[in-house]
Amino acid sequence: MKAEFLPHGKCSFAVEDNIISIDATGPWNLEFFKKMHADLTSIIINDVDYQNFAVLLILRGLPLATKNALDYHVKFVSTGQTKALAIYSSLSESPAIAENIFQKAYYQAGLKSKSFDSPDAAKKWLTSQLT
Repeated sequence: MKAEFLPHGKCSFAVEDNIISIDATGPWNLEFFKKMHADLTSIIINDVDYQNFAVLLILRGLPLATKNALDYHVKFVSTGQTKALAIYSSLSESPAIAENIFQKAYYQAGLKSKSFDSPDAAKKWLTSQLT
């Protein structure tokens, strides 16, 4: 029998002009990513143009995920329609590690992504990626 775990980590969402901001505090486990993806799917279907949206990922806390959680996340985002994703990790405990982990993951998923030192610069770039 497989053990069921509670989601570890938390996040909140905001939408502005087809940009979904995900404010996520780690560390994260597989159950967290499953719940986050379910919530994100609902937002994509109901709150943005699903063919023309971008994501701002704001990382906080310890920006680490279990291997199975990160693999699940990469598989999920590789099948999505996101035009671009901006990473803002300055609020996390280890910004350089966060950028390294997530840039690698999004490259593996085939997603256009870039890291930024400010949310405003990230939003400006994301807006330029939308049609």
